[in-house]
Amino acid sequence: MDKFVITTTDTIGFCFGVKRTMDKLYEEIEKNNGDRIFTFGEIVHNPDVNEKLRKNNVFICEDIDKIPSGSKVFIRTHGLPKEIVTKLKASGLKIFDMTCPRVVRIHEIVSLYDSVIITGDKNHPEVDGIKGHCLNKCYIVKNVEELNNIISKIRTPTVMVSQTTFNTNTWSKMVEIAEKNPFITVKNTICDATSIRQKQVEELARQSDFFVVIGGKNSSNTNKLYEIASQYCETIKIEKKEDLPELFGYKKIGLSSGASTPAETIEEVINYMENENGKVLNEVPETNIKEEDFDFEKALEESLMFIHNGQRVTGTVSAITGTEIQVDLGGKHSGVIPVSEFENDPSAVKVGDTVEAIVIKVNDSEGTALLSKRKIDAAKNFEKMQTAMENNETLTGKVKEAVKGGLIVNYSGIRVFIPASHVSLRRNADLEKYVGEDVNFRIISTTDGKRRRIVGSMKAILLEEKEKLSEQLWSEIAVGKEYEGTVVSVTSFGAFVNIGGADGLVHITDLAWTRVKNVTDYVNVGDKVTVRIKSFDPETRKISLTMKNPEEDPWELIKKYNVGDVITVKVIKIMPYGAFVSVIPGIDGLIHISQLSNKRVANVSDVLSVNQEVDAKITEIDYDSKKVSLSIRALLPEEPIEEDSEKEDSSESIQTEDIPEGVSVESAE
Repeated sequence: MDKFVITTTDTIGFCFGVKRTMDKLYEEIEKNNGDRIFTFGEIVHNPDVNEKLRKNNVFICEDIDKIPSGSKVFIRTHGLPKEIVTKLKASGLKIFDMTCPRVVRIHEIVSLYDSVIITGDKNHPEVDGIKGHCLNKCYIVKNVEELNNIISKIRTPTVMVSQTTFNTNTWSKMVEIAEKNPFITVKNTICDATSIRQKQVEELARQSDFFVVIGGKNSSNTNKLYEIASQYCETIKIEKKEDLPELFGYKKIGLSSGASTPAETIEEVINYMENENGKVLNEVPETNIKEEDFDFEKALEESLMFIHNGQRVTGTVSAITGTEIQVDLGGKHSGVIPVSEFENDPSAVKVGDTVEAIVIKVNDSEGTALLSKRKIDAAKNFEKMQTAMENNETLTGKVKEAVKGGLIVNYSGIRVFIPASHVSLRRNADLEKYVGEDVNFRIISTTDGKRRRIVGSMKAILLEEKEKLSEQLWSEIAVGKEYEGTVVSVTSFGAFVNIGGADGLVHITDLAWTRVKNVTDYVNVGDKVTVRIKSFDPETRKISLTMKNPEEDPWELIKKYNVGDVITVKVIKIMPYGAFVSVIPGIDGLIHISQLSNKRVANVSDVLSVNQEVDAKITEIDYDSKKVSLSIRALLPEEPIEEDSEKEDSSESIQTEDIPEGVSVESAE
């Protein structure tokens, strides 16, 4: 029988978060004198591990009231809803919160938004925990199709986060969809270790005939590894060596495991494949079966050097996980810097680099020290900000969030506050629309001390730009000059349009050649419009604009008609002295009562009605007075008028000049 080769992924076994939890749990088991310890939910989705814990008096319980007072309770790495955590910590129980720092970060993110999209399995405990930290609306989607079903509903600021073990390929596709919606901010919260492991499984599966994934059947990350490998070769998912089938006909077998699979289980499977089936395992380096963690016990033994909060320390990066950068301080404690402190460029640090940091919190029982590189960087950057303020420099940063009273901008890891009054040139600016955007600003004040405060202004730059544009505008402004502008406000009498450096008014009568009843029927705030200078006053800086195109002037278009032409017109208004009709769009004409018929007419409404179309002859076009007169009578044969009738009714003797003062023939209004 031919031999086959087994190759494992470089990353295999417990992830850092699970390893840290298990180490702490066994530490408590040793000093617990046989008393029961409780875990709120399964620590890992692995039946063998859970059975081993049960034999060591560790029990799963999700009912706080059933846990004896004073007991030790472990919160799993998946985390829990905020309400449950609060109740646990208020119960008098001894709580060990082992929530993965990456999951804690997700909880922090979703607590800042009223609307959240979580990509993941709605039944997974981690997703349930994240949901329990959301403030208001929460959507849970597991694939592209489900995201497409809700994407059109998102019309308020929303953040999209992911389950830490979510499929990276699916996430990438969902990000492309989400980024098309301007209301959605995307935060990639997939654990880096998860991404690396998934990538390694994909690469190895491409080279294999058969693939074995070891992990609990309820493990989310194990199932995702199985899904990935299945795309490239025949794949099986097992929990223990007894689940292995006969491996006939394969030459290259790939192997990996979920993040909740212990090293001993992996070793048992590999040994079984090698010995029981009579196959030879290729030489797999021992480092293949490794767990993504730093050996804290070894560091404890190396030195008795002590450190304290606030101390500045220098160390060497010894390991990098998806959530932490571990630093060898050469003493009793091992340093840990959250990856989030390198959010601007996590790849900027690598194993072997020397880093300087400040001690934030020392945990003597675990032999660890929480470090902050950001605080040292902030001190250095604070000096830069003071220099930038003195030199009036323009800086660029990304808006992280909108808070009460302004914006928080991240500039090289520095928190800069932009007051709402310094965000825009206009009052009551929509602050949310700036979140996630890169903005230019200037530093206007700095406060040193225990709590540094840096205040910036976007408005200062905008004012300078406006002043430059204003100077240019007033140096070249001329009546009739055309501009592309933006509508900045709308009133009942017109619209104000910014033409770069100044706002001008387009009166309601200058919106169009036709009659305008409502300004918003023609323009709205934010519209881009073409305007022309109608008039301006350099002293008051007032500008009158028009949107009327001279080429569309109806008094130019009507020149194609001549006196004597017969045209079809529509009645638009009835008056005692005649009827106003629409000659062409923008020009109304008058058919005097005396020109309605070749017979005596007592009431105009006896002959015509509104919206009626009639033929009439143009009898006069007065370009100076902008009046057009028409006649229906001129198209009819003349009939003699009785002399008595003329005496009884003098209405026919009314001429155009007898129209009441103030009534324009140009308009029926």
